[in-house]
Amino acid sequence: MATILFTHYKDIPGYRMEAGPYTAFICAARGANCISFAEHEANFLRTPNSFSELGENPNLYGMPLLFPPNRICNGMFFFGGNLYRFPINEPARGHHIHGFLSSTPFALDSMECDTQKASLSFCYEATIKEPYLSFPHAFKISLRYLLDQSGLHQLVQLENRSNRSMPAGLGFHTTFNACFLPHTEPSDYKIKVSVGEEIELDRTTIIPTGNYLPDSPLLHELGKKGLQFSDKAISNHFTCDKNLHESLLFHVPSGRALRYTTESQYTFWMLFNGGGNQGFICVEPQTWMVDAPNSPLAPDQTGFMVLEPGQSIQLESKLQGVTIPLI
Repeated sequence: MATILFTHYKDIPGYRMEAGPYTAFICAARGANCISFAEHEANFLRTPNSFSELGENPNLYGMPLLFPPNRICNGMFFFGGNLYRFPINEPARGHHIHGFLSSTPFALDSMECDTQKASLSFCYEATIKEPYLSFPHAFKISLRYLLDQSGLHQLVQLENRSNRSMPAGLGFHTTFNACFLPHTEPSDYKIKVSVGEEIELDRTTIIPTGNYLPDSPLLHELGKKGLQFSDKAISNHFTCDKNLHESLLFHVPSGRALRYTTESQYTFWMLFNGGGNQGFICVEPQTWMVDAPNSPLAPDQTGFMVLEPGQSIQLESKLQGVTIPLI
């Protein structure tokens, strides 16, 4: 029997969903972020211990929504003859990073539940009178979660409600527990990601240089046998494989795994683990390359996207617990 209950996880208000072997917890007050997804004893997402902890680092728990995804160099870009400015919230590098939707309250839009599945929909609307940051467009963004026997399905929709062309990039800072099973060690886990090429980043600015690394050792580990990630610093950017859009985080001794499948329009990945040994790994699907609006590369390379007035984009992803053959 599937269920939905408005309750608290510790002191965090939100909606607890149950269906099949899965549970999920959505915090509407912090970007409609799914801060917990579990299958029996496997707790896949990094979950905060308190509401204040979530507020202090909203992009390092659960599945926070990014708009724009990742960095905008110097917090600005030009588009359509206009200067777009974002607050500098990465002062050490002088950039804007990730936007603020992950800490913005979303409204509950709908709730449905039957014997097999539970679903929740949330939305946020920016208007000219109540804008999002200094972003000069009215828009609506919706998040829908559906939990059933096969896992957690997520649908995000962005609609341009302004009267002019709107640059649009979306992503998620999905943050997994490095150890999702109890009584296990970080060294027991590996991750595979369907990467294409590595995008070279300037290591001072963490902005793409315009070069690609098509044959790096990291690519081989991520795409073949899996990368043991706990003891090394990872902050790397990749194109997605054109034929497969997924990551697989797995416990090597048991074969228990989390499969994260994403929409084909998520054409880039960012991987980040806070320097290593922090207890988490972020697998971040993005529709555009880091700092795409400022890139000299063509839009078909950077994923830079424009929504015309009234136009919208929908993107799907899925989390699912699986068991893979022992390696």
